Amino acid sequence: MSEPKPKYTPRGYQSYILDRVSELKGTPLLLELDCGLGKRFITHQIVAKNFPETGILIIVHSSSSLVETVDYLKGEYGGLEDDLGELSSRVQSGHRVYNLREKRVIVATPQVLTSMFQKDATLFDRFRIVLINEVDTLVRRASGRTALVFPWPTLLTYLKGKWIIGMSGTLRDDHAVFTKEQIEIRDELTTLQEYIPGAVLITMADLYGTDVEDFLEPTLLTVSSITDPKIRSISKVLDELIRNTRAEIMNELAEDDNLELVDGDSRRVHLLLERLPITEELKGRYSGLLMLRKYVFAMPSRQFLRMFYGDYLKHYFNISDLRRTLPVISSKTTRVLKLAIEHRKTLVLTSYLEMVSQIKNVLEKSGLPVLTISGQTRDKGEILKSFRENEDQRVLVMSPVGERDLDIPHADLMIVCDSINTTKTMYQKFKRTRGGLVALLAYAGTSEERKIKRLMDRILSRYPWSIAVIESKGEKLA
Repeated sequence: MSEPKPKYTPRGYQSYILDRVSELKGTPLLLELDCGLGKRFITHQIVAKNFPETGILIIVHSSSSLVETVDYLKGEYGGLEDDLGELSSRVQSGHRVYNLREKRVIVATPQVLTSMFQKDATLFDRFRIVLINEVDTLVRRASGRTALVFPWPTLLTYLKGKWIIGMSGTLRDDHAVFTKEQIEIRDELTTLQEYIPGAVLITMADLYGTDVEDFLEPTLLTVSSITDPKIRSISKVLDELIRNTRAEIMNELAEDDNLELVDGDSRRVHLLLERLPITEELKGRYSGLLMLRKYVFAMPSRQFLRMFYGDYLKHYFNISDLRRTLPVISSKTTRVLKLAIEHRKTLVLTSYLEMVSQIKNVLEKSGLPVLTISGQTRDKGEILKSFRENEDQRVLVMSPVGERDLDIPHADLMIVCDSINTTKTMYQKFKRTRGGLVALLAYAGTSEERKIKRLMDRILSRYPWSIAVIESKGEKLA
């Protein structure tokens, strides 16, 4: 005899959302609900309680998210075991048709769903509601011919006439939209409302007055500045080369009366670079310098020095001197070791596998057990379980591919070794631990430090309900 499923009383803000969904039946909705506030529970209630007889499609953005969603709907609260089917790469084509004909609730990835629509759209006639998980992932960060990622331009045409409910942890970022040779920096919400016309928005601000504040888990951000004179010197030279190259680009545009293409905005230069009517040499040099600066901030010296051997850079750097004087162990790795020793459970995020390996080796040599997750890891679940349950496993190091779709609420400290400019992406990284302390590593006196401080200001202004910035401690962070 199976164990009874746990009873769950909706929180006040969840009841508010579910009531609004019922009131707005048939009206497209976009729901912003922050990380950890129960988007899956809302999905379960809509499917099992609010509309228990209606055919419903649940669209998730990845195969791993599909597996987690199916397991949750079947296992957490129950009631859907017989109703639930899926459309994914792990389901054979014949069984996909069976699911569409026999199951009331279908969980699907966009690609497989689009393929099934193209084969026989009549199979979807009885599905009236479409729940889109992480609806913000429909939007391209920098659009080309369309502002939406594949296959959503096609899929949305198939979904016309159905009731769309899109949910996301945040709808507060912007993206670049190209029109001919022009560029527009637009709110992603504006784009979503364009492609889901008439959508009513329910934001985090609408939830104030309920009990939502009782369940928000605050995240504290701080910058951990690292003094490294060699890295600072290299970055200053690269900054100057980037500024000079950008000035050359602006001059070339001005000479041909094309300056209005970028409207004086350096971000537009980067986003429009491939489309700008400038020489290929300038394009390659500018993008190469930006990437090189990123490598200097994010990689061990042995790896990033390989990129310094081009003829252009040899005029500005003595490669032999750099090889002799730069330490093999990155200063950021040394800082990770110091912080990990001072905390019970530490999660480390870094962009490159070379840093994953170096951090693991250095920490293990210092006596700290280390687990790693990257895109090459197959047993992510077992590794996360070990990190969560084994007190001896004190550090988990992850690459961006490895961290996708994973939540680690049991880490005392998150260390972010390198940051990107996309506000929402960084915010979503910070929230993986569901609160606690996040230390952003930055080389003192460099453009990286300035970038991170700008990033923190943007995050604080966009997500004031769950983010606080504490004074940077530099070398003394504990």
